[in-house]
Amino acid sequence: MIVPMTRYSVLVFHRDFATFMEKLQQEGLLDIRQNEVHTPQADTEFYPILQRIEKVQRAFKLEAKELKESKGQLTEVSVDMAAVTDGESYLAKAESALADKKELTARITESKAALKKAEVWGEFDKDKLARLQKESGLRLVPASMSEKYFPQGEALAALPVEEIGRESGSIYFVYVCPLEEAQGLTAESLSAIMGASVSLCELPSRTAAQWKEKIRQEELDLAVSRAIIRFLLEQQEILKSYKTDLMNRLEYKTVSLNVPEEAEGSLRFIEGFLPTEKCEAFEEFLNREMVVYESVAAEKLPEEETPKIPVLLRNNRFAKLFEPITLLFSLPNYREIDLTPMLAPFFMAFFGFCFGDAGYGLLLIAIGLVLSKKLPASYKGFAWLAFWFGVSTVIFGGLSGTFFGISLVEVGALGKVRDYIFDSNKMMTLSLVIGGVQILFGMVMNVLRITKEQGFKYALSKVGWLAIIVCGGLLVGAPMMGITLPAAACYPLYVLVGMGALLAFFYNSPGKNPLLNLGLGLWDTYNTATGLVGDLLSYIRLFALGLTGGILGAVFNELAVTAGTGIGVPVVSQLIMLVILLFGHSLNIALCALGSVVHPLRLTFVEFYKNAGFEGGGKPYRPFSIQH
Repeated sequence: MIVPMTRYSVLVFHRDFATFMEKLQQEGLLDIRQNEVHTPQADTEFYPILQRIEKVQRAFKLEAKELKESKGQLTEVSVDMAAVTDGESYLAKAESALADKKELTARITESKAALKKAEVWGEFDKDKLARLQKESGLRLVPASMSEKYFPQGEALAALPVEEIGRESGSIYFVYVCPLEEAQGLTAESLSAIMGASVSLCELPSRTAAQWKEKIRQEELDLAVSRAIIRFLLEQQEILKSYKTDLMNRLEYKTVSLNVPEEAEGSLRFIEGFLPTEKCEAFEEFLNREMVVYESVAAEKLPEEETPKIPVLLRNNRFAKLFEPITLLFSLPNYREIDLTPMLAPFFMAFFGFCFGDAGYGLLLIAIGLVLSKKLPASYKGFAWLAFWFGVSTVIFGGLSGTFFGISLVEVGALGKVRDYIFDSNKMMTLSLVIGGVQILFGMVMNVLRITKEQGFKYALSKVGWLAIIVCGGLLVGAPMMGITLPAAACYPLYVLVGMGALLAFFYNSPGKNPLLNLGLGLWDTYNTATGLVGDLLSYIRLFALGLTGGILGAVFNELAVTAGTGIGVPVVSQLIMLVILLFGHSLNIALCALGSVVHPLRLTFVEFYKNAGFEGGGKPYRPFSIQH
């Protein structure tokens, strides 16, 4: 149901405005209508900081996952760091630690690549090498070439070349020559000397030992950064509290800037809505603050104000589970009827019909019960939704006679129970019957909606169509099913059909010309006839999806048995059967789950909502309050 709302208009003197708004936020009751000249995204004081916090929190999620996976492999480093007590310093410390870790990780990768290159050249002292070259007048020119073309034997002995090392099919060497020759030496000239393509190289800036020492120091620094991050991860509540405080201040600033000014800025005009049941407590607050206010029940506001009235849903424990499904499409507007309690049993039945396997239903029940104990309170509703979907699946899977792909009709041990299992024709008829019931129920809800919004006389034409469909359906359908209605029942039905036709054709637009009503009635006849047939046939998809899931389950069972018996090796054949069964039924469950959500959503949001005259567009009730 939709909770009744009341609109409050409050005038506040500009000097008292800031104090009043702070107290109003603490009350947390009023959903304030704003001009929206200032949005949170346009704020330059709080929004950039909140973006930084979001970035750090996303990074910390990855860090927590990495820490969990690498537990026991991280270098333990003692970090002497005072506890971070405020959010601002925590954020700065976190950003610094994350940046240091990223930079050090990149540097270590580069250093390891450099080490790999340095290891080829071995250990050397660059200063001694430079002094030696100066004293001797010779130059050592580092180069590399393919191992395949490197000179061998006498050819190598005749060249002033010394092999240094080998790596990935290449030989690294130095070519010894006088200073004058080295100054004009190029890769092409050296290639001519060596008899094959040569690449000139540069000696590494550090030896392998020096690179290893550098990597050791960088890894130590990285361990320190990780230790700081682990320390900060343990105190994330500081960052969460800081974020909550900033969001409250941002909301206060946004709402305050969007409140219109009156009387040349001397007054502020605050207008908003709150549930009628909370009016008494809110008015006590307003009286204590000694402000001028006026209240009006939302039902008394003009029609054009409807989109501005916030909507708060309140349903029983069962129907509340299905509110997320309602929100996937839209909230009802304030003057509509909340269809959540009406769609709940149908959606549950549709899901079970599409899943169509009693064994899969038992799995869903078990999963729902386990998750209801494991998940946080805010997510328990989804666990219970899975439970009720499982109950529905067991019921419709039992009706169709399918249990993990096994046809229960063929199980002799069930005895007379098999007589209650529906065949394909009965299941298809059942899908159409359920669809017809939901369509008629939707039409009834449309009558109630029109009555609530405009008055009962405007809904009489819809009542007429209901009489034509229901009573006419009984007169035509009963003989087709072999049921003979007594005359005492037929005559009242004929009368109701006639009265329904009069309402549908001559009272579809109260107060208008009867001839115009007749024309509109004929047009409605065409739309209703074609629309109802198309809507009703859409429900066959329930039968089709349930049948498909059962067939796929049976195919995987047969495939497992065939593969297992074909091998003939006792243990191996059982393992192969188990693998095929687990993979096949897991795939089938995933496909059935997808279809069992998507298609009931379509039937709800298209067929049911259309026949119920659902408009939607409601705005959720969001009071100006302090978040905790």
